[in-house]
Amino acid sequence: LASRATPMSVAADTSASPLTAECALAKSAKGAACVQLVGQVLDNPSLYVFGELLDMPNVQALADGPPAHAAAYELLKIFAYGTWKDYTARAVQLGQLSAAQATKLKKLSVVSLAAASKSLPYDTLLSELEIGSVRELENLLIECVYGELLSGKLDQQARVFEVHHSLGRDLHPSEVAQMGELLSRWHSGALDALGSIRSKLETYKARCEAASATAAELNSSVEN
Repeated sequence: LASRATPMSVAADTSASPLTAECALAKSAKGAACVQLVGQVLDNPSLYVFGELLDMPNVQALADGPPAHAAAYELLKIFAYGTWKDYTARAVQLGQLSAAQATKLKKLSVVSLAAASKSLPYDTLLSELEIGSVRELENLLIECVYGELLSGKLDQQARVFEVHHSLGRDLHPSEVAQMGELLSRWHSGALDALGSIRSKLETYKARCEAASATAAELNSSVEN
């Protein structure tokens, strides 16, 4: 850890492991086998995106299965879109997490908080993640960085984590329309900017041509 007087700067490449192999297995895994596959994905410390797996028909079928199957599906959705607090509010229904799953969900919760704010006070993180000590919290943040979920500055003196970048989590279905609207606005803005650039280039070209014509006319007058 950095000294109390000096913030520690850390950087990470925000990439995530693909679910190609797991999705291939999900094509044939049904019922209890699919529940087991979901558990393995949630335990896997290198997998932090789950959208492709959620879209698999056999995984979606868990929602209409026995309570244990439906709980596995709901838990997968929380890992995709939710936070530690979302889980604890439904822990009785969803069942107990393994130690690896609990740590992973807390890391994902940090990512969600980092997407909402570029400055994460320790007190907020301790409360949201229900962590009992600053040392445990700082260890979790460092693991997030080295796991390429975040990059930022860990300031122990100010008791804050300053976020530079964070991993993008799966998009909740309710957010698709909003994202589409944002992309549409970006596209319109890009077209407007492109039109402005073209107009300025045409103006510049016309001025250059006019300047060339004037220079040619002046040279002709001098020669005559």
